[in-house]
Amino acid sequence: MKKGECAICARRKSKRVCHARQHKTICSLCCAELRSPDCGVCTYYAAACRYAGTKTGRPRTKHFITEINPKVEEAIDRALALLEKGKIEAGEAVIREIEKDNPRNHTVLYGRGLVHALKGEYKEAITYFDKAIDIFPYYIEAHFNKAMACKASYDVINMVKAFREVMALGDPEGDLARVARKFIRGLEQSVNKTDGIDLDTYIQCGEIFTEAYSCMEKQEWQKAIAGFQTCLSKNKRHVQSYGNLGICYAQLGQREQALEALNKALELDPEYEPALTNRMAIESMREGEEIEKGIESVEYYKDRFLKEKHRSGRSLSRKLFG
Repeated sequence: MKKGECAICARRKSKRVCHARQHKTICSLCCAELRSPDCGVCTYYAAACRYAGTKTGRPRTKHFITEINPKVEEAIDRALALLEKGKIEAGEAVIREIEKDNPRNHTVLYGRGLVHALKGEYKEAITYFDKAIDIFPYYIEAHFNKAMACKASYDVINMVKAFREVMALGDPEGDLARVARKFIRGLEQSVNKTDGIDLDTYIQCGEIFTEAYSCMEKQEWQKAIAGFQTCLSKNKRHVQSYGNLGICYAQLGQREQALEALNKALELDPEYEPALTNRMAIESMREGEEIEKGIESVEYYKDRFLKEKHRSGRSLSRKLFG
C-alpha cells in the first residue's frame, strides 16, 4: 500500500483516522460505507447519527451504491487541481473526457458542478451537485459547494439546508463544518435583527411565500392570498407578501384592500419599486372593476441583489426572499 492510500480499499486517498481500525487512515467513502455502532466516539459516526436523527421517517443508515474506479478518481483529482489553479478550460476538458465512459460516477458529476460554479452558472452547478449527492449522500464537499452555489444565486432556503447537511455530516472541527456554522450563525443574527424571528421560522416563511407566488403566477388569486397571509402571520415584516397581496386583490377588483396592502409594503420599505409602480395603476381603477393596466410581479429583491452583485461584486443584505 502506497503512502497516503486508504487502509481499506487501497485505492483512494486516506483522509480520516479510523478509531475502530487501530487508528489507520481511510478514505471518506470507506468511512461512510463501514460506519456502525462499533465506531464508538468517532466524530464522523456521531455526526451521521445526528443527521439521521433529524430526518423523520428515514432509516438511520443511508443505502447507496457508488462506482469505485481508482483511475477515474485520480483523473478527477488532476482535473480539480487544474480548476484550483484557475485553469478552468483545461480542467473541464479532462472532466468531460472522463464523463464519456463514466456518466454516473459521483466524482465526475461533482467535477462538472465545480466547473459550472466557477463559470458563474449556478443553476447548472446545483443540478450536478445534487446528482453527485443522490449517488453518494455523504459527499460533504458536494453539499458544501451546493450551499455556496445557492448563496451566489440568492437561493437562501436551499443554501441553509445544504449548510445544515454539512454541519450534520461533517467533522464538527473540520474546515467545512466551521465555515457552514459561521454562515448559519451570521444569517440567524441578521434575520433576528431585521425581521425579529428565528431562522427556522424565516425559512418556513420563505417556503410558504414561494408556493403562494407560484399560485399567483397561475392566477390562482385566492390560494395566493391565503399563502401570503399565512406568511405574514409568521413574519409581519415580509414586504413582498404585502406587495403581492396588493396584486392579488387588484386582480379580484378589490381596490381598497389592494391599496392597503401596497401601502403597508411601502411603510416597511419606501423604496420597494413594485409597490410604487402598482399603486399608480391601482389608484386609477374603481372598486369592483378589473384592472386595465398590467401590474408588476417580479422577484424584486432577488433581481435587485443579482443586478447589484453583477455591477459591483458586493452583496445586498436587505431581504432574502421575493
